[in-house]
Amino acid sequence: MLVSRFVAFLAALALPLGTVQALTWDESISGDLSGNGAAPTLLGTLSSGDNFILGTMGSLNGTGPLDADIWNFSVPTGYDLTGINLVGYKATSGSLTNQSFMAIATGGSINQNDPSNHLSNSLWGYGTDGFGHVYTDLLGLLQAGPEFGGIGFSGPLTPGNYTFWIQEGSDQIQYKIDFVTSPVPVPEPGGALLLGVAGLWLLRRRRR
Repeated sequence: MLVSRFVAFLAALALPLGTVQALTWDESISGDLSGNGAAPTLLGTLSSGDNFILGTMGSLNGTGPLDADIWNFSVPTGYDLTGINLVGYKATSGSLTNQSFMAIATGGSINQNDPSNHLSNSLWGYGTDGFGHVYTDLLGLLQAGPEFGGIGFSGPLTPGNYTFWIQEGSDQIQYKIDFVTSPVPVPEPGGALLLGVAGLWLLRRRRR
């Protein structure tokens, strides 16, 4: 019995860090995502690696109120948000124009009427990033610059709290988006040593 427990312990230690269970929200299981920018659905802290959001947005049969999906999440300390990948995008009804909108802002809410405080925003969908393609780089579209105002940003998103808003203007769209976090690179030991030596040299010069 003791031997079997020890073997199980060693097996657990051998598991790579990437096997940590990803944070996943599936509207068909977890419930409808909020459409209110002042009160987004709270997803919590993203896991290391892949974090999948699955849902439906837009309008049924191209008519009626438009369903927006808005959620809030945190990038943990020691990690960057290095990818927002469109893994699935399928029109189930409507005019099939497939022009969806996305926006991201810092903090626990996002203003749906004033884009000036958005980090960035962009149209996406058919004709913009390739209908039917997977792993489409939505983060790259946001980094390319805000289309409708906003502050803009470049590079990965650093640790902190963010709110993400997506909405389709005419169709009903089923989507799957992967938010990818990666560990922040640690400086090479040699580089840190050189900085320390340089600091000591400057300190000695000041004392003279």
